[in-house]
Amino acid sequence: MKPIPVGCFAVLQFTTITHRFMAWIISILAVVFLVSLISAEVWAVIGAVIVICLAVVVINQQKKKKQREEIQKIIGLSDAEMTPDHFSYPVKVMSRATLDKYDTLKFFKEQPDILAIAKEHIETNKDRAHKLEEILNDKNLDLYSDFRSELQKLHKDLVCYRVLISYQTKKTLSTRNLYISMEEITEIESQPHLLIGKTEYNRQLKQMLADKQHEMYDRINSIIDVANESRDHLILKGSQNKLDGLIAGLFSEVVSSVRKIKSVDSLEWELIEKQVGKIEREVEDMLGLNKKILDYYESPDFERIKNTCQSMINSQKEFNDYIKQKVESISKLFGKRTLREETVFEDKNQYVRAYKKTVAPFTAQVSAQVFSSAENNPMGYLVKTFYPNKAAYPQQIQDLYKLVEELETLRDAKEIIENYKTEYKQYIGNVPDYVMDNDSDGFYSRLGFAQVDESTLTVEYVFTYTSSGGKAQRSFSVPMTLETIEELINTLKSKLTKEAFIKEQRLLMTPKLRETVKERDHYTCCMCGNSITKEPNLLLEIDHIIPVSKGGETIPSNLQTLCWKCNRSKSDKILKGGNPE
Repeated sequence: MKPIPVGCFAVLQFTTITHRFMAWIISILAVVFLVSLISAEVWAVIGAVIVICLAVVVINQQKKKKQREEIQKIIGLSDAEMTPDHFSYPVKVMSRATLDKYDTLKFFKEQPDILAIAKEHIETNKDRAHKLEEILNDKNLDLYSDFRSELQKLHKDLVCYRVLISYQTKKTLSTRNLYISMEEITEIESQPHLLIGKTEYNRQLKQMLADKQHEMYDRINSIIDVANESRDHLILKGSQNKLDGLIAGLFSEVVSSVRKIKSVDSLEWELIEKQVGKIEREVEDMLGLNKKILDYYESPDFERIKNTCQSMINSQKEFNDYIKQKVESISKLFGKRTLREETVFEDKNQYVRAYKKTVAPFTAQVSAQVFSSAENNPMGYLVKTFYPNKAAYPQQIQDLYKLVEELETLRDAKEIIENYKTEYKQYIGNVPDYVMDNDSDGFYSRLGFAQVDESTLTVEYVFTYTSSGGKAQRSFSVPMTLETIEELINTLKSKLTKEAFIKEQRLLMTPKLRETVKERDHYTCCMCGNSITKEPNLLLEIDHIIPVSKGGETIPSNLQTLCWKCNRSKSDKILKGGNPE
């Protein structure tokens, strides 16, 4: 009989964990046994009941295990994650009072690195918590009460970050759960000074702002470095000016704005990022196209075209050399026109590297007041700034007249060169569009054609103003068109003495007078007899029969039409109709 009560107590202990109802039945049977009032027949019945109860318990345990596995699979948790206290952070305190008062702020002050971990925990388990909540709210799902309680605790561990606080004495262990919600984490993140104090927080903000600014300065410096290294190797027309403008935009629109931003989370950072990105892309695109065209000029395709045209180009070599001499003579009229390197954009704090660009001659850096006055009276300030020596006016007027003649010759030559290009097109094929669209002048120049671009034909005087901080930058130019040169000559003449004025009057040469002489001579060279009728692309020039240097006057009777070859060979000799006088 002894094994029976032992089995009863074993079942009692097992079922107290699994099913309270069964525990009560077996407990009653145990009490009956102890009283020993039951016969052997009754014990047979009791044994049968016990077996049935055990079978029921085993079946329920299997159902509960299967239910647990299905739910575990749905929410995606491992066996270890389903165990109690898996999602908890243990904290030990030194007193009962600390245990009772321990809160979220104290926890994150002591463990600031856990803030990000706690946030990640809640965000990572958001979907799991949602699925578990649906299971708990499903009325059609019959969950065991103790298992439901276990799942409810697990749900709370997923939607919050649980801190398990404990206080240990020699005799007892006291614990308390602190559940931290996403709302509490968000509130602390919005007020970080709560964790570190306002003084330290402000110090960190300043450092973060400085780091952000220097990060942007480094990006700007990388663009400036590329510009400084590349600008002298640009071949595309206007590319240097465009590059200078882009870097100017960096200084005026970006560098100055970076200095003004007062916080790391300012919306202005986004605008600055877009502006820098735009300038960066434009610089990269321009340099990329420049390299692409240079690579083409080094290719076998271009070499074949060059070889095909070489014999024809050689036949025009003398003409091309003559045009190059004319281009050079314009520079000589004003002395040596040296391009100078000038640091035009520089950060005084030395966060941003200086940018150097090539500044054209005849550029004056003036004050704001002079700049404003020059805009209203450009010719007056042009003379005052660039022609300060009155004693040099006679020679300068003579140079300006010569300049008009040279410009007229080069304009005529440019038309002839364009005609030559048209004739050569039949021999030039399969040239990439990106070359002809962006560098057609450079293409023909590399073939051997004389080059007469607008920068050669246009001398200009430039006035610039830059504020002390470099933020405001303004400039305007006075291009020396034929009309402007004539106005400049008249302005200089008005300042001469009467005797000098009469002397310089003899040098007058206008486009109208040039055309009159050509028409008079029937567009025919007075020395060799060649004419535009015989040679449509003939370059004709107007020559002083008695050179100005020998007292010759600029009047129709002292002027004759010569082709460029005869004018070149005549130099300053006195010849008329091919005969010396």
